[in-house]
Formats: sequence, structure tokens, C-alpha cells
Amino acid sequence: MKIPVIVCVDDERTVLNSLQTELMNALGDDYLIEPAESGLDALEIIEELLEDGIELPVVISDQIMPGIKGDELLTRIHAIAPKTLTILLTGQADAEAIGKAVNSANLYRYIPKPWESTDLHLTVTEAIKSYFQDKELEQFYARLQEKVAEHTRELQQKNELLSIAVHDLKNPLSAIQGFSEMIQSDFDDIPEEVIEIADQIVTSSRQMFELVKNLLEVNAIESGKINVSLNVLDIRPTLQWVVNQSIEMAKAKNITLQFQCLEKHYHALVDKNILRQVFDNIISNAVKYSPYGKHIYVRLRQDDKYVRCEIQDEGLGLSLEDQQKLFGQFTRLTPKPTGGEHSTGLGLFIVKKLVDSMHGKVWCESELGQGTTFIVELKVA
Repeated sequence: MKIPVIVCVDDERTVLNSLQTELMNALGDDYLIEPAESGLDALEIIEELLEDGIELPVVISDQIMPGIKGDELLTRIHAIAPKTLTILLTGQADAEAIGKAVNSANLYRYIPKPWESTDLHLTVTEAIKSYFQDKELEQFYARLQEKVAEHTRELQQKNELLSIAVHDLKNPLSAIQGFSEMIQSDFDDIPEEVIEIADQIVTSSRQMFELVKNLLEVNAIESGKINVSLNVLDIRPTLQWVVNQSIEMAKAKNITLQFQCLEKHYHALVDKNILRQVFDNIISNAVKYSPYGKHIYVRLRQDDKYVRCEIQDEGLGLSLEDQQKLFGQFTRLTPKPTGGEHSTGLGLFIVKKLVDSMHGKVWCESELGQGTTFIVELKVA
């Protein structure tokens, strides 16, 4: 292993010899002390050391020298050896030179001449320690980046495999669902037991299809493949369409779904397809978790900055603990669907990511026993 080198620069030979001797006594055999009587000599020595791959933790230079002054020399050294720390020796407290070295030469410290031996030894040893600590930290971060990159590659491969596997499930599930619906409706004189089994197959295949669809959406979100096209859109017709589509599901539980808005238009910067998916998910959740015979209120409001949609139910409400984990993946909350409906635990996670993709905000306000209100805010066009 090559021994690290400390380069010392001073145009006065006696001073240079004294500096070299003190450092050799202080550092022992762990470092070589390389003297240079001018800035040009120092640059030549440093270039040779770097070419040979020798560690150069510290360069110590006098300030007042013929030719290249100390601050200029250290600046040039920093350009070719940016990790090397520098120490400036000066008989006069030249604030301009010190400031230049601090800004341009990775100056660790300046030491007044004549130096005090204890101060010199402490400064040089601390600079060396700092240099190698920085090097270890840099190596640590490099290894960490390699591990993160490797983990990212593995995760991408798993996501691709999951996407392929889940995507390939869609066709057989659709076939199972279609055949079971044919048994339900297209054949006469089928035993009641067969019809019941077909009903169960339809229900299970729909649940599986919903899970497959959600898994594909999560995979698209996490792999950055979600396509977002933001345009100025009046969101009222889209929300009205989703409400209309949800009325039949609400009627099955004797739930009244009311849409309230005062203005004719509510223009925001959104992706229409994503917006429809967000509203559909939140409203269907409100129906799913509302007791029979209750009301759900869907309201639109706007101000100078946001169009705000509120979906308020009269369900059991959410505890603070449930609210804190509401938008997580595969979340299982204390409230359960009131009609035996299926839940994948992914819907609100997807909602949060989709709203984020449109630079909007989504959150909920709730108290136990007082129902829950989901709020979506979207930027006004």
C-alpha cells in the first residue's frame, strides 16, 4: 500500500526544513513529507503523485512567495485535487488572500507565521482526520447508491413480472365471469343449486377482477407509467356522471345520493379519465361503508385557487388511528362494508396517488359516530 504524502511549500529553505522536520516528528512513518520551494515545483510534484495514485490528504503552503502566491497555488491545486484539504501559512493576516482560499481552494485553516508547534500539529492531524472521514463517507454513499440501484432494478423486475402475471389473469377471469352470467340468464330448466353456484362464481370473479385492476393500477403508479394529460375542464359534468352511475348501487341499500352545487361551471386543470376514477372510487366507498337508509351528499365549491369537491356520508366515522393510515396500501380499517361488499384495501391509496398526479390535494375529516367527509381540491384553471 502506498504511503500518503503531505506536500509543504515555502520559498525559504530554512523554514521549509523546519516545517518538514516538525511534521515528520509529529506524524511518524505513517506519512511522507514532500517539500517544494515554489508553486511550480509543488504543482509538478502533485501531478506526479496523482498520476501514481498516491493519497494527498493535505497541502501546506506559504502565502508570500515569488511567482505564484499561496492562495493562487492552493486554488490551482484544488482544481486538480478537489478532495485535498489545504492550509495557508501567512506572516500577515491577509484577509483578501484568506477569503479567496476559503472560497476557491478548500481551505481548511490558515496558520500565522511564526507558527506555534502545538497548533501546527493539531491543525495538520485534524485536517488529515477530516480528509479520511470525508473519504470514508463518500465511499459509504457510493456503496449505498449501488445497493439502492440494485434494489431498484430488482423491484422493477418484480413489478414487471407482477404486471405480466396480473394482466394475464384478466382474460380468464373475464371468461369465468361471462360463462357464469350466461348460466344465470341464458339457460332454462337449470337447477336452483346451479344458479346459486353461478351467482357465487360471478361475485367471486368480479371481486378478483377488481383486485387485478387495482394491482395493475398500483403497479403503473409505482413504476411511473401512469399517463397524465392535464387540461382545462369543467368538472361538474364528470362528477354528475359518476353520481348518476352510483345511484343504482346506492338504491340497493336505500341510500339517498344528493349532488349539490351553486355554479354552472367549475373549471380546473385535470385529467378527465383520472378525475372520473377518483370520484368513482370515493363515492363508491361512501356507499360501501354507509349503513342502509342513510344519505350521501356530494358538493362542489370553488374559490380563486381551488375547485373543492366534498363527499359526505352518515356512516360510523373514523378514529384518528384509522385516519392516519387511510391512504396506505392494503389498509384494513376498523369500519367494514355494511352490505358485505368486497374491499381490496387499495382504493384510497390509488386515489391519493392519482390526485397527487394532478397536483391536487385529498384528505378526510371525520369523527367517530359523526360520519366522514372526503375532500378533493383541484387547482383552478
